Amino acid sequence: MDKVAPILILLLIVLILRIPNFFEPYWYGDEAIYLTIGHALANGGSLYHSIIDHKTPIIYYLAMVPNQLWFRSLNLVWSSISVLLFFFLANRVIKNIKLVYVASLAFALLTSLPMLEGNIPNGELFVMGFILLGGLLFVSHFMAEFVGDEKERIHRRGCEIWLFKFLGGKFGKTGCPITYFIAGFLFGLGILTKVPAIFDVVAFLSLAWFVAIENTQWRHFSLKQFGKSWLPIVGTVLLTLVGVLTPMIISVLYFNAIGHGQNYLDYGLLYNFKYVRNWSLPFSQPWLVWAFSLQGKLLISLAVVLILTFLQKRVSLRFKFVATWLVLSLFASTLSNRPYPHYYLQVLPALLMTIGFVGEELIKFFMKSRPKKYINPFDIIFGSGLIALTVAVFWLLKVGFYPTLRYYSNFVAYVTKKVSREQYYQAFDSLMADNYKAAQIIQQSDDPYLFMWGDNSTLYSVTQKIPTGRFIVSFHVRDFNAYAETLNDVMQKQPVFIVTMNNAQPLPGLTDYLNAHYLPNSNFDHFVLWKRMSND
Repeated sequence: MDKVAPILILLLIVLILRIPNFFEPYWYGDEAIYLTIGHALANGGSLYHSIIDHKTPIIYYLAMVPNQLWFRSLNLVWSSISVLLFFFLANRVIKNIKLVYVASLAFALLTSLPMLEGNIPNGELFVMGFILLGGLLFVSHFMAEFVGDEKERIHRRGCEIWLFKFLGGKFGKTGCPITYFIAGFLFGLGILTKVPAIFDVVAFLSLAWFVAIENTQWRHFSLKQFGKSWLPIVGTVLLTLVGVLTPMIISVLYFNAIGHGQNYLDYGLLYNFKYVRNWSLPFSQPWLVWAFSLQGKLLISLAVVLILTFLQKRVSLRFKFVATWLVLSLFASTLSNRPYPHYYLQVLPALLMTIGFVGEELIKFFMKSRPKKYINPFDIIFGSGLIALTVAVFWLLKVGFYPTLRYYSNFVAYVTKKVSREQYYQAFDSLMADNYKAAQIIQQSDDPYLFMWGDNSTLYSVTQKIPTGRFIVSFHVRDFNAYAETLNDVMQKQPVFIVTMNNAQPLPGLTDYLNAHYLPNSNFDHFVLWKRMSND
């Protein structure tokens, strides 16, 4: 089979599935927040100081693009590269090339379709690119170095040629050590895009743990033999961790240098712990509540890793890696126990590789020509159990998948002119008609600022206006009890237009300020648009 043609078909599928992305309105709240912050940063704003959200910084710098079209284009390119990286990594885990293609097709579909919000440039999609590239470098080099995989030795020699040619020497048993640092650096960038990527990093480093355990001769244990088995592996792990920490340390030094180190700590890092704790579970059984607590998930994950460790060579090394990755990525996606579909994009790489791995073993089981000694029942049983666990988590947390058929049928109706642009936009969110009508009025003003009281962040992105204060939506103001600060920012900036959402709780003092200095310009179905009096 021609290996290039199926890959090109995969990329073509990604492109076709994402065509509707470029015709959507500004409708998705998180994307609007990214674009609003990116626009503010591009116009001299300072992250975590003059404008705030609670994620790590890279996603906001990626959003420093002119508009949503550019952001969606970046997402298309990034996702296409991620599909390629997944294919190459899966090819190192799954030996059956047909199953590699099937898993890669499933990955391309699920990271592009609306079902898991794959059509939206969420942080998880950008994290995948960093993690898959870092993981591919780490796995390829580590397998060549410590497992004796001849195919991976070829990759390592290639690494020596392109990465160390200017030094003019080979590195013998250590191969190309800077690869581990580069892999770690990419892992660190993934964490700076979204914190739960830490769990993916631990999963890749677990490969070193399993290899070290397998290489240790416990029956003839000696310190010399122990050092020979462990020290080289520990060295590669430490070098990788140095790479992981490097971009994180750079980010801390940068925000400290510009005087916003404490804000970075408070909003970019520590706030994530609060975000994890404030969600109610949809069930009340004590054992289930414990299982979904941080302590419960940690103990379950450790138990899986320990079982895989004690099984040693009864379970293949490849399976130990993907099984560990699956359970840790499932832990990461359920940190807050929220049922938001895009959180579970993080599970896809490990889940699809596990399914492919189990499928490979099952195919061998049903092949009459394959001797049964080549089949590992532990891999099948354990893998099937982890797949079932993943499905159970989705069901228990009531993860709501977005409709896919309706998404594409609406797009076909739009391009064939069976529905108007307004009707098409309104199908995404009931706010669209109001937002776009209000935007036509707001954009007539040269004032760069806008104040919106409520949770309609898309109005900032569609008008390309900058919020008057640090917080974009009212729930952030509420979380940080920043009511007085928010009103004071409005009074200082005196924006030409202010929007008050009908369903928002009142901001103390805002009504009196509006009555004194603003007049209602337009009353829409969902909000009131106020305009500053001309004599102010």
